[in-house]
Amino acid sequence: MKKVVSILFCVLLIAGICSAQEKPLRMTFVTPLIAHPVWDVAREGFEDACKEFNVECQYTGPQTIEPGTMINQMETAIVERVDGLITMAMNPESWGPTLKKAEKAGVTVVLVGSDVPVENGIPKYPRLAYVGTDEHALGVAGAQEIVKALKGAAPKVITMQSTMDAAFANKTRDAYLEVLSQQEGYELLAMEDCQSDMLIALQKWEGLMKAHPDFNVAIGVCGECGPSAAKVAKEMGITDKLLIMSIDDVAETMDHVRNDMVMGTMAQNFYGIGYQPVKLLVDYLRDGKKPEKDNYDSGSIFVSKENIDTYKEELKKSIEITLK
Repeated sequence: MKKVVSILFCVLLIAGICSAQEKPLRMTFVTPLIAHPVWDVAREGFEDACKEFNVECQYTGPQTIEPGTMINQMETAIVERVDGLITMAMNPESWGPTLKKAEKAGVTVVLVGSDVPVENGIPKYPRLAYVGTDEHALGVAGAQEIVKALKGAAPKVITMQSTMDAAFANKTRDAYLEVLSQQEGYELLAMEDCQSDMLIALQKWEGLMKAHPDFNVAIGVCGECGPSAAKVAKEMGITDKLLIMSIDDVAETMDHVRNDMVMGTMAQNFYGIGYQPVKLLVDYLRDGKKPEKDNYDSGSIFVSKENIDTYKEELKKSIEITLK
């Protein structure tokens, strides 16, 4: 009898362990923009991965860029003791105290889009890994396309980005300028921000184009910059004199690429930015498998009229390669 009870106890114990292993993990993604066409693609990747790996997920964030709101939402997730937290370190130093709170509470963090400072391979603040676009590679690739399109003409450049303290935008912009500054006759005429607000971008481009009638290269480092530049250029009748390089594959930008109002856009792999962190967290939290790398490049690609119908498949393939 005792042997039967003992065996039954062992069976129940094993069943309990299995049940615990099968219990869904809980993850929260705090996005910088809750209703934005680019980040909606990240949401799709995040939710697809959650379904695939049996994860309960929550996607949250502010309507406009508000780092303080993001930090509050991160801290809510920490109080709720989620298993995994995915977010973008909009202002890396401001994120530090909250990342420390997450570590203390046993909440594992993967950062996307913008990382904390890393010195000698060690992140300044705790997080499992970083997944995002290689800003320097994106900027260099975009600049090389601009140089080709200029055909020897001197680049007279104006840049526009989300905010002037956004780490991703600054690194990307600097990579563009690093390449373009090597061209004969190069001039940087202005650097502006638009708070990722289309109306602000339109107003600023109008002022900039009137103030600098000789400029010939517009570089956008947030999704609103390219379409707004194209609209203002069309209204002013200078579309043929201006090369506009955009970023991301929002619908309006893609329409302008098809209509030759925007020379091209550097599309980031936002689906991968949503999908890859979930896979890394699942491997670590369920199987104890640490990421093989500290930093995962989610990839980017130059999109022009030539590859506008095929680039998405190329980006999805890059996810499979990265995770192997």
